[in-house]
Amino acid sequence: MGTTMRSADGLTTLAYSDPKPLAGSFITGLIASLCCGGSLIFASIGLGAVYSALGMWRFVPQALAAGAITIVAINYLFYRRAAKRASSDANVRRAKTFISAAIGLVMMAGTFILLEWLNHAVVHADRFLARPEFNQALIKGVPNVELLYVGATFFALALLWALPFPGTTSGSTHDDGWLKRAARVAVFGATIVLVIGVVVDASGKFGAPVGGHGAESRESPALIRN
Repeated sequence: MGTTMRSADGLTTLAYSDPKPLAGSFITGLIASLCCGGSLIFASIGLGAVYSALGMWRFVPQALAAGAITIVAINYLFYRRAAKRASSDANVRRAKTFISAAIGLVMMAGTFILLEWLNHAVVHADRFLARPEFNQALIKGVPNVELLYVGATFFALALLWALPFPGTTSGSTHDDGWLKRAARVAVFGATIVLVIGVVVDASGKFGAPVGGHGAESRESPALIRN
């Protein structure tokens, strides 16, 4: 009876979404998604030229990676602190951490893809759909490499799993504990490699000419990306 009541309380707690980390995840996802398709929003408020001059479209993987890491940090720090203060089941709070972070990542991915599609396949379709990387993509207007970047952001959930969380139950056998530790080390190692790769990629883009999507534009100024 007691176990049933605790399970019911856990489900009730799990169903309740804390607004602060959820709002933080939404806002972070929205900001990160503006790295490329944000030209539509900035142009609507008269800042299209400024946005174009910054060449933010060159840093799509960096913006998405920063957004994913920030979403993980917001939710992990919030629920970790809550788990230390509260006496309720820490495993429930850990589950809520995953749910809130996943919602933020989905928000970021969906907004990014939507803005890219609107920018390249609707508003500026005459400019971009003539180019195979836009016209022949799985989602017209969104190059497949950018879909790959978006998909890679969900690796952040693996990083979230690998982070220690107070009060959670561990595996009951020695083998399970060893496997989990090895998996966590592998996740941290992969994260470090990915971060280094993103930083190195960004360092090669600073000072590069700002022109077309993904390469120096040889078109007239009227046909540049933004």
